[in-house]
Amino acid sequence: MSAATGPLPRLGASAPVSEVIAALDGAGCAVIESLVSPAAVAAVLGDLAPYMEATATGQDEISGALTRRTGAVPSRSPASWEMLQHPTVLAIAEHYLAGPDERFHICTAVTSDLLPGQRAQPIHRDQWTYGGFPWPRGFEVEINILWAMQEFTADNGATRVIPGSHLYDDGLELEQSVTVPATAPIGSAIVVLGSCYHGAGSNTSDMNRVALSVAYQRAWLRQGENQYLNCPPDVARTMPEGLVRLLGYQRGCMALGYWRDGEDPMAAVHPDRTYHVGLGMGPDPQGDNADA
Repeated sequence: MSAATGPLPRLGASAPVSEVIAALDGAGCAVIESLVSPAAVAAVLGDLAPYMEATATGQDEISGALTRRTGAVPSRSPASWEMLQHPTVLAIAEHYLAGPDERFHICTAVTSDLLPGQRAQPIHRDQWTYGGFPWPRGFEVEINILWAMQEFTADNGATRVIPGSHLYDDGLELEQSVTVPATAPIGSAIVVLGSCYHGAGSNTSDMNRVALSVAYQRAWLRQGENQYLNCPPDVARTMPEGLVRLLGYQRGCMALGYWRDGEDPMAAVHPDRTYHVGLGMGPDPQGDNADA
C-alpha cells in the first residue's frame, strides 16, 4: 500500500458512538470535532504549565529533538480527569479493548509540545510498543486519543495519519507523502487505533503545537507509564475511584493484578471500604464505590 485508501472521517461532538466506531472500523482513525470546550482545555494547560516548562526536549527521533513530552497528567492536573474519563472515549475503548472477562487501562497520559522547527515524526503504529508482536489483523490492543489542546493545522504539526492503514501489513516503512494531516479545532479528539499508521507532523509555524495524548490498552499489557509511581495510593486516594481503576488499580482479568491475599487493589487506596476478595474479576468492573 502506498497511499491513504479513503478520506479521514470527521464527526461532530454529538455523533453516536456507533457512528464513531463505524468510522474507525473503516479508516482506523477519525476526528471528533470540539468534543470538549476551549475552557476545559485551558484549565488542563493551566494545571500543567509549570511541568511542561520544566520538561526537557527529546533525545531520539521518535521523541523529537524539539518536542517536550510531559507525563503523569492525572496526578498533576485535576482538570484533566473529565477528558480522561470522557464517556465517548471510554465507550470506544470498551468496544475495542474489553470484554466479559477483560478490562482496559490507561497506558499513558502525556502532553506533546512541538516547538517550531520540529521535524515530522517517523510513521509508526502504536502497537509496536509491545515488542513488535505480530497481532492479528482486526485485533486492537491499544487506542490513542490525541486531544487538540490548540487548533491543529498542517503547518503547526497536526498529527498525520493514513486512513485505511489499519488493514496494511505490519512493519512497513511509509513516507510522509502518503499521509494526511488531522487538522482539528481546539478541544477535538483525534482517535487513532493502535494498528493505524501515523506520526506527528512537522512544525513549520512560529508557534508551539500541544496535544494531550491519552492511550488506552488491554489490561493484560504492560503500561507505557508506571502509573503506580505516578499515582501511588496516597495520591490515588484524592482522585475519583473510576479514574483510579482506569490507572490500573483493579484486576485486569481473572487472577491478574490482585493485591496480597486476593484483595482488590482499591483496598490499598481505601482501606476503610469493602471490596471483592478472590481471584475472579469481581461483580462490578468499577467496584462498589465507583462514584465515591
